[in-house]
Order: sequence, then structure tokens, then C-alpha cells
Amino acid sequence: MAASAMSITAVVLSAHAYARVWPGLEVLVHRSTIHDAADLQRARFEALANVRTPRFFYLDDDDELPSDYLDVLHECDMADAPLAYTDELVGGELRVAGEYGQAEHLRDPLLVHHLALYDTEAAREAVAQLPRGHYAPEFMLAWQVAKGGAAHVPRVGYHWRKSPGGMHAWPRTILSWARARAWAKANP
Repeated sequence: MAASAMSITAVVLSAHAYARVWPGLEVLVHRSTIHDAADLQRARFEALANVRTPRFFYLDDDDELPSDYLDVLHECDMADAPLAYTDELVGGELRVAGEYGQAEHLRDPLLVHHLALYDTEAAREAVAQLPRGHYAPEFMLAWQVAKGGAAHVPRVGYHWRKSPGGMHAWPRTILSWARARAWAKANP
């Protein structure tokens, strides 16, 4: 698959310079320092405003894509859904996401985590409807976009280098996930 035909952007948030090149992809680096969920949400949504391709995904600056990432992204693109998501490696262990449903997503807030390929316009429409503040932005964005359709692509699309002191373990991040889930329950 010719990557240029896919026209996909990898959105990278980073407090530092990011020079990694991912052949076949646009790379949009959004410089930002993250202290809490509100900062993360603001940075993710601001970066989305600068995406110029029909599809995009978020890539953390310390994580990796698999060697066959272009094939995986092509398969996600061919799913023809506003949201297509994959399985992931977490610290070298396979995490299988499973098929999408709101009940499943509430039970497992990381059901749609890495790699999540979004239709850019659907994501922008979703962001316009989301509350701002200390909410887990990935969960809320996936929840809202998935209302238009979501497809699980059973391939490893992401290598999450989960570190013990990472943002996912911060108490304020855990609270942001609880707030996002409460919001989702009220907005099926």
C-alpha cells in the first residue's frame, strides 16, 4: 500500500523536540508540557485543529509503532469507520482490545487506546461536543466518535512503553478517567 494514498497524520505531543520520522506518514508535533488531564485534553484538542489529513492517530513521544505499521494503518483505513482501533503491546505483553460496544467500553476504559485511527472531521465534530477540563480525553473522544461506528482491527498497532511513574499512574489522571466514565454514562 502506498502510504501517501492513505494520507494519515501521527500526532505527537511532546515537551521536547521530536525528530523521529515515520516514512509514509505525516508527523505533526505539538509542543506541550502536560501536568494534568486538563493540559492533556487541551493539547490533544489543539493539535487536532492542525491536522490536515483525512485520518490521524495520537502517538506518544516515547512509544513505538510496529515494523508493519503501514500495513496495520491500511487495514484500519479500509475498515471504513470513523474510528478503527487495534490491539497493542504493553511492556512487551499483548493486550487484545476486542469488539466495540458502549457497555464494553465502560467496563474497560482502555478498550480503545492504542492505536486508534480517527476520521479527522468526525473527531473535530466530537471535540466540539465534549466538556473541557479534567477528563480523560482519549476515552471521551473515542466514546463520541464511536457513536458513528467503530471497528476493531485485530492487529498489533502500537507498542506502549508503560513506565511505573508514567502519567497513567498519576492520581489526578486516574480521577480524570472516573470523570470521563461518569460523563459517558450520562451521554450514551
